[in-house]
Formats: sequence, C-alpha cells, structure tokens
Amino acid sequence: MTRIGPLIFLVWALAHLNAHAFVVHGPEDAVDAIDNLERAPRWAVTGTAHIAGGDRGLGGGLEYAIDPSLCEIRFSDGSTCEDVHLTIQQAFAMWGSGHPSLWFTNVTGHITPDGRTPNGRQHWGAEIDILAADREEFSVFQDASITGYTVFYEQQASLIKLTNGETTKRPIGRIESADLRINRELCYYIKIREARRDCIHFPSVILHEISHILGISHPDEAPHLNLDSDDLAGNEIAIGCMNPTATLKQTSDVDGAAVAHGQDVQDHGRFFRGLTWDDVAARNALYPDCGVKWLPRFSRQWGAFAIGEDGSSGQARLFRKEEEAGVAALSKCQQDGAICQLMQTFDNCFALAVSANGALGWATSARTDMARNEALQACAAEGGACSLKADFCAFEIERR
Repeated sequence: MTRIGPLIFLVWALAHLNAHAFVVHGPEDAVDAIDNLERAPRWAVTGTAHIAGGDRGLGGGLEYAIDPSLCEIRFSDGSTCEDVHLTIQQAFAMWGSGHPSLWFTNVTGHITPDGRTPNGRQHWGAEIDILAADREEFSVFQDASITGYTVFYEQQASLIKLTNGETTKRPIGRIESADLRINRELCYYIKIREARRDCIHFPSVILHEISHILGISHPDEAPHLNLDSDDLAGNEIAIGCMNPTATLKQTSDVDGAAVAHGQDVQDHGRFFRGLTWDDVAARNALYPDCGVKWLPRFSRQWGAFAIGEDGSSGQARLFRKEEEAGVAALSKCQQDGAICQLMQTFDNCFALAVSANGALGWATSARTDMARNEALQACAAEGGACSLKADFCAFEIERR
C-alpha cells in the first residue's frame, strides 16, 4: 500500500503554546482515535540493518541517503551543501534524542537515493531517500506554496515487533521506505539571524517532514482523531510503554507550535519550528520507549581482535586489563603459525567486515548493531560488496 504523507506547511498559527494533542497516519476506516493509533503503520524492529542484511526497519537505525540535488537548493544566507547535510543530520538527531531504539544512520555515498515507487515488495534506494525536485520533476510542486512532500510506503503485516519488545495484536501497516522531496524552486535559509520573509527556514522543513516519515500526521486536520493523556496544557503527555493507548483519550485541542502542525501555508519566514511535547508523544506512541538505557557495567572488561596474513584470526574477551586482552587475541591467532597483527582492543563491542577483493572495515561501539553497521560502511568505502567476518563484545561470554 502506498501512503502519501500530508504536505509540509512551514509556518503555523501560534494559537496555543502548550502541549495539547497529537495524531498519527492511521487507516482510513478507523472508528475512533484509539483505533487509529493501534492500527497506524510504523517502522518495525528488525534484526539487521538494511545496508547489512537487507531488512527494512529499525535494526541498525533508519538509514537515510541524501541526493546531490539537495545541494542545488537556493539559500539566501549563503548556506552550503555541507550545511544542508549537517542540518538534516541534526534534525534526525532531534527526533531520536532520548529514545533508546529510534536512531538514524547516514548511508549517503553507500546507497543511491531513488524516488521510484516500489513495485510490489521491490524497493529502491535507502530506507529514507531525501531529494530535491522542481515542478516538472514532481507535479505536486506546481503549487508553489508546497515546500516539501513526503511519501512513505507500507506493506500490510499480520504482526510486527514494536520498540517495547511486544508484537502488535492486530494486523498493521509496516513502513518499509520513505521519500522526502524538497521544492527547489523556492528560497530557503538556515541561519535564523538572516531570516527573510520571502524565504523558508530549511531546518523547520526537514523537522516537519521527518514527522511524516515516522508516521505522524497533522493534528489540525483531524481533531476527532487527536489524542492526549489529560486536559492540562503545557505538560508532558504520558505514554504507557507497554500499552501506549491505556493512558490516552480523544481531544480536539491542538498545539499550534507543534512541528507536525500544518496551517498558515503562505506565511513563509515568520516562525521557526521545534519539537513540542505533542511531537514527542506522537513519536513515543508509535515507538513506545520503556526507558531501557545502556547502563555502565559493574566492572570494565576488555576484548581484542587479531588477524593473520593467511586470514586466520584470534578473539579475546572478558579480560580485566587491556594489554592482557591484546596478548590473548594475538596468541589465538598465531597458534597455527600464522603471522598476525593486533587490529583492535576495546571495552565495548567490535565488528569486522571484509570483501572478496580484500577490503577491510572495522568499528567499535556500545551496541553490536551499530558496530556491525559502521564496519560494513567502512568496508564498502574501500570498494566491493562486504560481509561480516566477526562481531562480539568484550563483556560477553564466548559463543560455542
């Protein structure tokens, strides 16, 4: 199924400045606000990253690729292509901030963005493709008031795994890719001090469009489907992590300052957007956060990895001293007479990727999935199709 996200509207009426309500892109036949949320499409938890294992979902972070066309946008404040990339990175970071399971990975240069509509289950490009287009390339932009447009593509699924570890109890749409387009015929700026009323605040555009990528809708367009946890304005909207709908009820109040809000299309340059409690509540309702954090370990453990000229390797883990871990990894690698070198010592997780033409890429991270993803990217940068050769953590017991 193809689901088209609403048009982006940069500036909005500041009728309210406090948290009121949110709404998500639910099914057209939703009977009420709770049903709309429970059946709303969303990204699923997956075991591997798309770039690593082909899974389209939250595993390895949602991967995004920025098309060179973004660097053709006209900026009134002299912003550069580098500024564009940094702005997009920062916007994704804001949406993932404080959430242990929702994060984003830049695969620009490793996957080519492709705005073609998926054919059945065949997708092209990254999980999130970010492009710029004019009215001839994308007919929606014949309306000059439209600054950006997001489309996400979903497949109907009987069950998907949620970020709280639960599985859905009802059939639901599983988002598998999204295309974000920016109208490059318009004028934009990034630096607030150089704001112009005839141009558009680019960071606000990106923040708003990411809300649609995640499955969040315009609260001002569907007040009968808006949700809140109480009738108080200005406070955090409570979301139950194991049962997000249990704490929510329908409300018609709308926060005009929410980044997902979509009114006052024509009044460019007047206000700047940022995430509100409503936006965060919508995110957490779709992607429940049970507060799982990466806590410090009671005792520091060291691991190491060594590799030989003949392809042999040696792994070490659960050592109290870094030097001892390195010696142990070299010893294991050399036990059959191989000439080995120590690649890395670490107190977190390690991954190594290799290609058929001999390219190597490795990385360390607090999370195994992040280490794998970064290692594959580092290997791919050296050329060739890469696969994982090793991945393990310094503090885990060796798998037999």
